[in-house]
Amino acid sequence: MLFFENAVRKGYMSEFKTLIYKGGIMSRKKISLVIVTLGLCFVLGVSFASVCQAASKKITMQAITAWPKTTFMVQNFMRFMDRVNNRAAEMYPGQFELVYKGGPEVISFREQVEAARTGLVDMVFTATSYYTSIIPVGDGFSSSVLKPWDERDKGVFAFMQKIHAEKANVYFLSRMGSGIPFQIYANKPVKAVADLKGLKLRGSPTLIPFLKKVGANPVMMAPGDIYTGLERGVVDGFVWPAAQISEWGWERVTKYVIEPALPYGAIDVVLVNLDAWKKLPKHIQDLLIYSAKEDEFRTIVRALEYIPRENARLQKMGLQFLELPDAEAKKMADMANAALWDAVISRDPENGPKFREMISSK
Repeated sequence: MLFFENAVRKGYMSEFKTLIYKGGIMSRKKISLVIVTLGLCFVLGVSFASVCQAASKKITMQAITAWPKTTFMVQNFMRFMDRVNNRAAEMYPGQFELVYKGGPEVISFREQVEAARTGLVDMVFTATSYYTSIIPVGDGFSSSVLKPWDERDKGVFAFMQKIHAEKANVYFLSRMGSGIPFQIYANKPVKAVADLKGLKLRGSPTLIPFLKKVGANPVMMAPGDIYTGLERGVVDGFVWPAAQISEWGWERVTKYVIEPALPYGAIDVVLVNLDAWKKLPKHIQDLLIYSAKEDEFRTIVRALEYIPRENARLQKMGLQFLELPDAEAKKMADMANAALWDAVISRDPENGPKFREMISSK
């Protein structure tokens, strides 16, 4: 059992955060060294002979992201890339490297999974909501009551890997972004679900069924266009992962934050072109899987620290947090969950019910 999995299962989050982020008992450098020398060598069981055989030619994989490099979500992925490259350089010198090629300025976020499917790029960090036309059941991840390591244990990852391989020609490596729910931001006060009726709200495909159910008018636009949309009144607000608005400058043109957040969140995933994945030596595959598992935990810890800190900053800047009454909050949550699963199951009546059953109980 890996250390980070033990920590979260046993509730040792504070101890883990102390070790990883604050120096604690061991320095960060020492922890990395321990993980590399003890964790990877033991867990991966790599022989010296197999490493030497694979060292004849360096493998480079090109990665792109659905959002700019400066965003909170992509910073999670960049940390993952750095850890992979550092460990590869330490354990398998000259054999493997992940290379970041850029974000949506390179390939539109709507076309990135297709780029991974065809092999135009090797790896994509994106949201399941951005490729629902290919794999609609992926939207169900948003309502999962499980953590990524529990999903691996329950066979959820194997289930999704099969679907992704068949429909998108990609290997489903990781659900790296989790722990951050969707939140409604508006420029008109919302004190009840009925107040959402008629509002023009930008939302990703995952949110469209919910927005329609509450009577809002969904608007599709790229994240980079939201600022101008708010400024010019093209939209009255938007739905976005909680607390992640300052990196886009949206706090300057937003008045209200609606509490509580929705009962499901954005799901960020790492996908690898299946042909490229199959060509990787097993010890490199194992290195990627090991590092992905670790960062699935790290991103949750990072989110738990980030959301309250950033929300407090937004309040100081003048944004008003409007708390819905309990009855209204429950009504909104029920409508959100119903809308999500109605959409998922209608789009994929074969896999939708199976997936819902898998992720709805611990």
